[in-house]
Amino acid sequence: MRFETSRALDAVERRLSVDPLAAGGVIDLVEAARSVDLDGGRPAALLRLGLFVDALSRQLGDGGVGLYAVAERGAMSDTDFTSNERMVLRRWSDDGLIEMLPPGARPAARAREVAALTGLPLISRTPLPGHPGPVYLTTGASGGMELTLAPSTGSSPRPHPVLSRYWRCGATDCPTFGRQPAAGAGQPPPALPSGAPVCPRHGERLIDAGPRPVAMTMAVRIDGTVRARFPLTSARPVVVGRAPDEPGGITIGNWLTDESTRRVSRNHVRLELRDGMVLVTDVSTNGAGLLARTGSSVPPREVDLHRGEPKAMGEWDEVELYPEVTVGRADRPPASVAKGGAPNSVMADAPTIALRLPKQ
Repeated sequence: MRFETSRALDAVERRLSVDPLAAGGVIDLVEAARSVDLDGGRPAALLRLGLFVDALSRQLGDGGVGLYAVAERGAMSDTDFTSNERMVLRRWSDDGLIEMLPPGARPAARAREVAALTGLPLISRTPLPGHPGPVYLTTGASGGMELTLAPSTGSSPRPHPVLSRYWRCGATDCPTFGRQPAAGAGQPPPALPSGAPVCPRHGERLIDAGPRPVAMTMAVRIDGTVRARFPLTSARPVVVGRAPDEPGGITIGNWLTDESTRRVSRNHVRLELRDGMVLVTDVSTNGAGLLARTGSSVPPREVDLHRGEPKAMGEWDEVELYPEVTVGRADRPPASVAKGGAPNSVMADAPTIALRLPKQ
């Protein structure tokens, strides 16, 4: 039992990230861990995070999407967690897999700030009126859970200017801002308690480490399942197709059927990020269309793309290369997702009574 629980927590660990380019949602870690109504188990159970990871995977059709979790340092001494869970929390904190705030900080407020600055959806157990971006509400019980976009969910504002700079923390051991991200990776947003960028972990004023290109993560979905994720930056455009000629192009030929292989061009669409807006250009010989939506629950409206003419994409829009072969924002639910269980479920190996164990 302990081995199975540890294996399930290891699977959850692999899906935690404070890189907004890898995440699909932001959550208050302790609020999620205390969701007793989901299983009727212990007051706090770290394994419950796996339910949220799987629900997010199902929502986005993405078996590799990360979860951006925020916690306050007091969680590492909370006796409602087992001693092993407290040790795991410390490891996640030290490794920079979760955002650990100083004592007395409010994780819920920081989660809302991260979501507002990055445009990532916020995952919450209760409605959050006035939040500027998408909010996922949780529903379900008996060990299962689904995410539903709040009816009044809004559109995200343009990326905040603070995201156009790299930041460095004066604390050299800071796992979040102690080093510049690797190429292709993102950096969490600074805290802005009074407008000046501050390290959320140490409370120190951050040092401007130079410009960085604004980035957004896009996803290629085939039959509702994510087959490729890639960062789109303001530095250069990206071509998606069967086997693009340009370096850095996104090749999707391996996942196409015989029919779609004939209909998806070698170079099909070019995407570029300009002024925080995604522009798509049909560069194919087979044609492409835009599935335009103003929200997740709104049926898509087909808009023709004229070859060689850039077209702005809304945050809920997808460009269709062929039926059920689409490209859109990785952190927005598509018009259709794969049916069935969560791809690469982190709870697949979890013991069925793990969440009901008595407090150790």
